[in-house]
Amino acid sequence: MSVRTKSERLKRLVGNGFFAPELPPCFISSDMARYRASTLASIDSMPPNGRGDPAHYTFISEPAQFYFPRFGKNDRRHAVPNPIAHLLLSRVLADNFVDLTKSARQSLISLSPLVLDWSGPRALVRPTIDALDDFRINLASRREKYAAADIHAFFHSIYTHAIPWAIHGKTFAKRNRRPIHYGNLIDLLCRNAQDGQTIGLPVGPDTSRLIAEVVASAIDDILQKKLGVGARDASRYIDDYTLSSPADHTGEAMLAAVRQAAAHFELELNNDKSSIHSTALRPAKGWQRAAHAYIPRPAGPAGAVDAGEIEHFLYQLGRLCLAHPDLNIEKFGLQNARSALVAVDSWQPLQFALISAYRRNSSLVSLLVEVCLLRQISHHDVQSDVLIEFIENRLPVLASGNRTGEIIWLLFMAARLRLPLSAAKLKPLYAMENGFVALLVALLDRRGLVNGAIDRRLWDTSLNQDGLRGPMWLYAYEAVGAGLLPGASDAFILSDPYFSLLHSKKIRFLDIDRGYSSVTSVLRGLRQENERLRRLREALQRAEPLDWDDDEAEEDDENPFEGLY
Repeated sequence: MSVRTKSERLKRLVGNGFFAPELPPCFISSDMARYRASTLASIDSMPPNGRGDPAHYTFISEPAQFYFPRFGKNDRRHAVPNPIAHLLLSRVLADNFVDLTKSARQSLISLSPLVLDWSGPRALVRPTIDALDDFRINLASRREKYAAADIHAFFHSIYTHAIPWAIHGKTFAKRNRRPIHYGNLIDLLCRNAQDGQTIGLPVGPDTSRLIAEVVASAIDDILQKKLGVGARDASRYIDDYTLSSPADHTGEAMLAAVRQAAAHFELELNNDKSSIHSTALRPAKGWQRAAHAYIPRPAGPAGAVDAGEIEHFLYQLGRLCLAHPDLNIEKFGLQNARSALVAVDSWQPLQFALISAYRRNSSLVSLLVEVCLLRQISHHDVQSDVLIEFIENRLPVLASGNRTGEIIWLLFMAARLRLPLSAAKLKPLYAMENGFVALLVALLDRRGLVNGAIDRRLWDTSLNQDGLRGPMWLYAYEAVGAGLLPGASDAFILSDPYFSLLHSKKIRFLDIDRGYSSVTSVLRGLRQENERLRRLREALQRAEPLDWDDDEAEEDDENPFEGLY
């Protein structure tokens, strides 16, 4: 086992916890992780500000945003912080990770514990929704009813001043507001990363997941004391509560207790999702195995999958979707059948079927792109003309609805498959102030994949120091630094005290060829991820902690209320 130091934790948070997992794999932060120490050392050497605080205490920036589809719900707003802001916040979290996990362990009911993943695709192990189903089935064998509640717009509603309340205690934090206490410093850096706003955390980075779990665990602590509940009585999956009472509290009383505990941290319950349920309801279990049962297996020496078997699988999957309309069974089934889909012996009908599936379920956009890329790598028979017409007709529709997440994935596919697109068809994108969209269009243009001249006038207004701190930072830094804008000067980057540090190390945030290199590599990664989720689920069922890094506690045993960065 490698030594688990603060520096290694920082490497994971920066290299594997920056870009949201909903983005294509072409967006990377491994370079920034590699040069984390030298970059931070240069930042620390800057002269202090007028108050005598470190210069970076006044680094104010805005995140880059995009909207990604959710099944049966409105698109969710995701954000990627400015890289300097993320680096600074990640350092504080990495340095105090052991103490933060101790704070999170106040919760006896969390199904989404803080577990640092040392080898997976993300910095933190992602929780599994199956743990919630497991708990409710267990509960149904012992209790008559349960109350369900969730916090309204949890990540987007977290009050940054409540972060030190959760870490140090509300009374202490209100009396000691200076950033010499690391909870206050986290509060400051979170505000600075969103233009000084005190409400909300960006959805996507693992730093937000870490902070949110600490806040939620502090809510749990209040709730546990108020209701006298423990791991056998209640659970919380991220921000979704399931509550029963060992002391005959009514459902209304339990909901009131959650509401009061959340209000202590300036949060509110989602009244539309607060309800009381009988445990006699039939659990939605077994559909995963039903979907797996219909996945066809390769036949013959070539390992091809019969197209008729795929058609039968899609039909049966559709029947399961009709039986459980509130569950995204279609996505689950297609994801688990990806190797069979790629190996089908007749691709054209399946390509049509996948595009049709995406049209009715926009959460399938990443899967559509993945399967098309893997098929092209293995068989070289993807119908480019169909995809070009599909993308060119789809982009204006997506742009009119500001559905930027889908646009990003389709542009990524066009770049990887080298699909030439019409500049006229891209016209609706030119009015979108989105760094991801602008960067990918610039890359397509630079590679000669745009027929006609693109209009960069709006995007190029960000090619200055203000742009490096605004929501277009990704375009301003990466498009110029990577040479995607012929003739554009990098003088504004060189003159910026922070981004010049990244530029001098040639730190890149885009590698269009990253990811989906083969079916084998994709499946290997998925198997490893499933194994991590299995371990987490089993640990939760045993009510045992999973790899809490207790070996680090001795190494990092220090006063959690000290530390100036």
